Amino acid sequence: MRELAYDTTSSSLPDKKLLVCAAPRASSKRLARLLLGAGMGVPLEYFNDNSIQALTKRWQIKQQDYLAHMYARRSANGVFASNIQFPQIQKWPHAHDFAALFEGATVIHLIRDNKLAQAASLATCMVTGRWGFEAATVTKNYSTWRLKLAARKAMQLIAEDEQLWQSWFRQRGIEPLVISTERVNRHDLTLINEIAGLLGVSADAASAQRMLDVDQGAYPGDPELKSRFRALIEELAARG
Repeated sequence: MRELAYDTTSSSLPDKKLLVCAAPRASSKRLARLLLGAGMGVPLEYFNDNSIQALTKRWQIKQQDYLAHMYARRSANGVFASNIQFPQIQKWPHAHDFAALFEGATVIHLIRDNKLAQAASLATCMVTGRWGFEAATVTKNYSTWRLKLAARKAMQLIAEDEQLWQSWFRQRGIEPLVISTERVNRHDLTLINEIAGLLGVSADAASAQRMLDVDQGAYPGDPELKSRFRALIEELAARG
């Protein structure tokens, strides 16, 4: 969704802002695809390094002008929507942009109830370098030592992420709508309709259904490797 085809033109600020504050491996991209189909903005991780580089280059702008151009070029039907990972807030050099972004926004906190599966998925991505639907090119054997290291790191990152978001919301008096990955991955539009109601807009039900019908669902990853990680993470968690 970084491509030119998704650029829009707007002469005014969006009427609504929807921010999906996502934990790692929580199906935020699937939610973004469904929101796009429903006509609720053009959701993307706009503060992901790949997005920043691609969009600032195409729009020929400096980073300090990024937020204004996002509103103008990436709003649809009066809605600007973005997925955000907490490390992106920490890394962005213009802190006032996030203060402005969250002001008056509808905020979702996307979490994953099954922390074991979440950690296994994150650890798998960390060791393979594959974060989406790209096919594996080489099958590798990983040492138990390396897998345990990745498992511990994934568990730590997930716990820290939850704490950081909770602190961010508390300090700013934000009460987000908490949504689980499990709800995002259901094959129906109940959640999309709920978000539309929260925003006070109408969802494009027919388009959203078409997106749902063709969506590939959750990233499958490497099932065998994730199974190994689940066993390791259960072992580590039992040790405390």
